[in-house]
This record gives sequence, C-alpha cells and structure tokens, in this order.
Amino acid sequence: MRIKCVPTYHPAAVLRQWDTRQHTVLDFRRAGRFLNGQPYPKPAWNFRIRPTMQTVIECFNEIQRHLDNGATRLSFDIETRGGHISCAGISWTLTDAICIPFGLANRLEGYWSLDEETWIIYQLWKLLTHPNAQVVGQNIIYDCQYTWRHWHFVPRVTQDCMISQHSLFSDLPKSLAFQASMYCDSYIYWKDEAKDWAPGVGEDQLWFYNCEDCVYTDEVGLVELETAKKMKLEEVHQAQQDLLWPVLRTMIQGVRIDTKIRDSLIIEVEGEIAKRKQFIKDVLGHPLNPASPKQMKALFYEDLKQPVIFTRATKDKPATPTLGDEALVKIALREPLLKPLITAISDIRTLAIFLSNFLLAPLGDDGRLRCSYNIGGSASGKTAPKTYRLSSSEDAFGGGANLQTIPSEKSKSLNKAKARGTIALLGDPYAYPNLRTMFIPDPGKTFWDADLDRADLQVVCWEADDEMLKQALRQGVDIHLLNAYVLNDKSIPPMEELIETHSKYLDHRGPLKSLREFAKTFCHGTNYLGQPRTMAAHTGWTVHAIERSQNLWFGAHPGIKKWHERVIAQVSKHRFVENRFGYRWYVFDRTETIMPEAVAWIPQSTVSNVINKIWKALDPYGFDGLYKDRDIEVSLQVHDALAGQFPAEKKEACIAEILRCGRVVVPYEDPLVIPFSVKTSDVSWGECA
Repeated sequence: MRIKCVPTYHPAAVLRQWDTRQHTVLDFRRAGRFLNGQPYPKPAWNFRIRPTMQTVIECFNEIQRHLDNGATRLSFDIETRGGHISCAGISWTLTDAICIPFGLANRLEGYWSLDEETWIIYQLWKLLTHPNAQVVGQNIIYDCQYTWRHWHFVPRVTQDCMISQHSLFSDLPKSLAFQASMYCDSYIYWKDEAKDWAPGVGEDQLWFYNCEDCVYTDEVGLVELETAKKMKLEEVHQAQQDLLWPVLRTMIQGVRIDTKIRDSLIIEVEGEIAKRKQFIKDVLGHPLNPASPKQMKALFYEDLKQPVIFTRATKDKPATPTLGDEALVKIALREPLLKPLITAISDIRTLAIFLSNFLLAPLGDDGRLRCSYNIGGSASGKTAPKTYRLSSSEDAFGGGANLQTIPSEKSKSLNKAKARGTIALLGDPYAYPNLRTMFIPDPGKTFWDADLDRADLQVVCWEADDEMLKQALRQGVDIHLLNAYVLNDKSIPPMEELIETHSKYLDHRGPLKSLREFAKTFCHGTNYLGQPRTMAAHTGWTVHAIERSQNLWFGAHPGIKKWHERVIAQVSKHRFVENRFGYRWYVFDRTETIMPEAVAWIPQSTVSNVINKIWKALDPYGFDGLYKDRDIEVSLQVHDALAGQFPAEKKEACIAEILRCGRVVVPYEDPLVIPFSVKTSDVSWGECA
C-alpha cells in the first residue's frame, strides 16, 4: 500500500522558532485534505521533452493560435550551464509544456543544427514578445539577463512570482518550492531533480524538471493574483511588478569604469594593506591574518589573555566567541595599549573589502560594471528586505558587485584623532580612497547623483504629527542641535535663531556640542522603541540618565509615543503593520519580540517606496523602454539615492525633470514631500557637487 507523506516541522521546533508555525499549519491543512483514503491528486501533465523539430513547430503553432485569439499567459523558464542557456521551457496551460534543449552535456555541437537553432530562437522572440503575450516567471529577471545577452531580446513579462510573493508576504520564503507548497493543489517537492540527473544516461530528468518549473510557476502566479485581489493589495502588487523594467534596464546598461583610476586605486590600497601588515609583524614578531578567526582568537584570547567577548545568542544560534568590529572596539576601549594594533587590523579589514568587493569586481567585456538588483527578496526569505528596499549582488554571470555598499565619500582620515594610535607608527596620514571617482559618464554625458534628505526622520515626524519637528525640517534647522536643547531641558530658541547660530555651537567644545552628538544616536534609537538598557549600551550613558532623557524626549514630543502605541496596537490585533502607500508587513513571529522592528518598518518601507517611485517616474516606458533611447539614464540605486547620466548639453532640462520626478507625495493628512536634491559632475560620480 502506498502511503501519503506530508513532511513538516516538529512541534518542538515550532515552539523554538515561532515564525515556522504558519508553514506547519499549511502542511497540516494539506494533510487533512487527504485523510480517510482520499487519493492525492496526480496532475495530467502533457510535457514534450526531447522534442523533434516537428514537435517544436506544432507547439509553437498552438501557442501562436492562442496569442492570435487574445491575451495568453506563457510561463517561461530557462536552465543554464557554464554561462549559457542549456534549455528553455514554455507552458501555455496548467498541464501543457515543452522543454527545448540547446546544450548537451555529452555532445559539444548541441541539440540542434545551426539553422534549426536559429529558427527556434527567432520563433521564441516572436512568441515571447508578442503584444498579447503575458509572460510569467520565477525570479525572471535572472532569465532576462541570459536572453538579452545570448538572444538579444527580453520576454514581455507581466508577472514575476518571486515579486508577487514579496508583495503579499514580504517576510516569507520566496523560493518556487515554498510558494508551490503554499498555493498549488497537487504539490510534490521536485526541486532536487535539477541536480540529481545523470549526464551519462541523458538529460530527460532535467528537461522534465524544466517543464515542472513552468507549470508550477503558472499555477503559483494565478493564485497569487487572486490572493492580491482578496487582500486588496492589487495596487501594491502591480507597483512592485512595474519595477522590473527600469531595474532591468539599469542592470543591462551598467556603468562605465575608468580603468586607469581603478588600477591606481588597486595599487594604492594594496600598498596601504601591506604597510599595516608590516606594522603588525613588527609589533607581534610574526605575521597575522586578520581574516582568520583562528589566528585572531589565538592572539587576543590566548596570547594577550583578553576576556572573551561572545556574539549574541539567537533562536537559531548559540553565543560564540567573536572578534568582529564591535568586539575589537570594546577591547580597544578597555586596553588603550592595544589600540594601535586593533586600528591596523580594522584598517586591513576595511581596505580588503574595498579591494575584493569593489576594485577587483569583474567588469564586462565593454568595460562596464554591472550588478543584479533583487526586487523580490531572497529565495529563502531569511534575508529578504521586507522594507521593500532593493538589494544588489553580482550579476547572473558572476561579474560585477554589490553596488549599494560603495562608500559615499572619503572616509575619516586615519590621523583624525591621535587616540587612534597609529599616526606615529604608520607615518603620513592616509584617508580611505573615494571609490566613486572610478565611476565615470559616457562621452558627452554628465553624471548626476540625487538623494532624499533625512528621509527616515521626515516620515517619523509625519507619523507622529509633531509640528515642532515638521517645522524644523521644513526650515532646514539642525535637528540634532534642536534635540540637544530638548535633552538639556532648556527653552528652545526660535527656529530662525537656531539656523543662524548653530555653527557657533559646533565650532567649540562644550556641553551643548557633546549633547548634540549624543542626540544623534539617542533620538534615532528612542524613536524606534529603543529601551533604556539598549540605549545605555549604545551611548555609554547610565540607564538612569537614559530614562531621564526619554522622559524629556517624550514630554516634548508626545506624538512619537502615541505613534508607538498605535503601531503596537495594530500589530497585536491584526498581525501586520502598514505604511501610507498601502504596503504591509505581515508578522508570523511572536509579536512581543518584533515591536521595535515593526515601528522602524514604517519609515524604512515608506522611504523605499518613495525612491522606487522616483526610479519608475524617470523610466516609465515598461517593456518598450528597453528599446528606447532616453535622455535621463539611471545607472545606480543606492538605497535612498539614485545616480546616472544625461546629455551634457541638456543639463538644465534634465535636472529640472529629475527634480520633477523626485516630488513624490506621501499621502498623510498633511502631505509629505521628502526633499530630493541633485548634484552633477562631468568627471565622475565621486566628484558630483
């Protein structure tokens, strides 16, 4: 007798990791449908694998007939090998699919003759770009990078299921296997079949897997569309889907790199690393690899006998000994004699990141640097940007880099404070290089860089409806100085006086200047539900002093406290938090542990929505936009900022258009428009001013 088995989490595991509860409930509901001998449904799939040319022609003719009769969903998926397309699958119903092989593991000449393959690719272009084609895929922005490079076209995508899942449940896993387990009627796990096939006996299993991907993707996508409608998230869902085109255009275009500047920066950084390594060797009497946890722990915890510092224990991992950046700072504070050594180690780590992540990132054959922007979060969901902020990584071919973490300006000079301890030992002071100087515009173009001003803070003030803070932001007051007056329990001067005299307070050392520096960390953390013990650890103040400061802060700004209470009540009752654009974060974990994150989610997600709306406004053409020239090009998105290029002779008009697109209204009762400013340079991104 065949036994139906629905694997799921053990109840004890759910209690330890509560955010898996919803997955487990879904599994039990699935199991409950097939009790008492109810047979598990077996789909009547009609897959064409190992097709002949005649089979391909027949399938393409059938798809063409559907397209000629009106809008037709086509689920599309490719499998890749060695940077090339090994096969491509299309399904046009929930049961009909064809896998078209191209490369073969055991035959270098491939599956088709040159003429046959040329005809097939031409027909794929006709079908997948047909005006009535509604192409759906899973993480299809990856597939589009391949079709553009090798076939010189991009399918007319209308739905990416990964983006759909992110629009509905931003904190759940995004893999197709997980989505199918949530939404598909006859789900059986299949994703390992792509790895298990044996090249020696043929690739039929891989091709069958390719067809399964297509039909599962189509079914998942249909359910997600219906779910978006039921949850009244259709506008949110469509807005996220529309991001695909401007993002893909930016990914395909890349940004030009001045290789001479890049090479000189590589030599410079390698020299500074070597200088610090020699310093460490001179001090210790032997070399040290700061990237080796084993060597670092042996040095600090065994040789130097420093008290062990542990990572914070989480529900997934126990506390373990660490020598990360925070741990090194703690050691330097309690052992000043070790500060020069620790500074050299920290510098090597920072410069090594500059070198490996940015300066040595592989360029394209055209000398441009590219990346992959991720609209829909990670496949696992564990690192998903649930605030709807995009992430970036190397491109689909292993080139490029994470372009969102490039430092925005020259870092602090190493001679900033003698307390850092290395100036006398390392010789001349050295400032970390401005890596953005190697990003240059194309000939005849001007580079532009535009960002939102104090964006998160603006949203906090409007959420709290705090008139004092809103007025200060509108008038350009130094917010940290204003907050210092509040925390000093002093009467606040008129806004005009603060604007005129704030530099006077910053040009000398005194209680107000010190309090201003404290206010930067304290107010940000307190606004996001930072508790006294947490804020004391981050600021170095006593818990009692933090409690007093928070009483002063909430007394001056009661709206922030009321905002906190609204969010806590919303999450406790409905298990989701929502921003003014209608985006939501559904909470599947225990609510008492995530309230600070829920409060922070509102400004962070709102700002993400604003910058994404600006990006779409600057490149509004959708699918057709890939084939159109446009004066204003977006080359980079760095969280709260965009950068790109435009024709130098159209500078004035293009700046005006960027500013126009940057005027996004956040729909509060008192509408909020976050200021958006533009800097330009004819030389490089790093010299925009």
